[in-house]
Amino acid sequence: LILFAAVAIAIDAVATDTVGSWQTVDVIDPHVQELGRWAVAATGLPGLTFDRVTDGEKQVVAGVSYRLTLEASSSGAKDGRYEAVVYEQDGSNSRKLVSFEPIH
Repeated sequence: LILFAAVAIAIDAVATDTVGSWQTVDVIDPHVQELGRWAVAATGLPGLTFDRVTDGEKQVVAGVSYRLTLEASSSGAKDGRYEAVVYEQDGSNSRKLVSFEPIH
């Protein structure tokens, strides 16, 4: 019984650390690449074309926030790196572009 209680407490501690903390995402995952593509389109910036997501993290709290580093190209300008934060609400196809900033 004591061993069971110790294991339950350890599992609870691990789960508590996971919820709300940022976790690395697999940038090869098609969903992650689609989020990057969607973020570039959602900016409405003319001529900006999505290239690829190069790095990213997610945070699970009443939905999922994704913090993505991505590359995009612009007609007449050199390629750039950007950080996009996209929020997806649980249980729906709802997305929101929280921020989109160039990385210098």
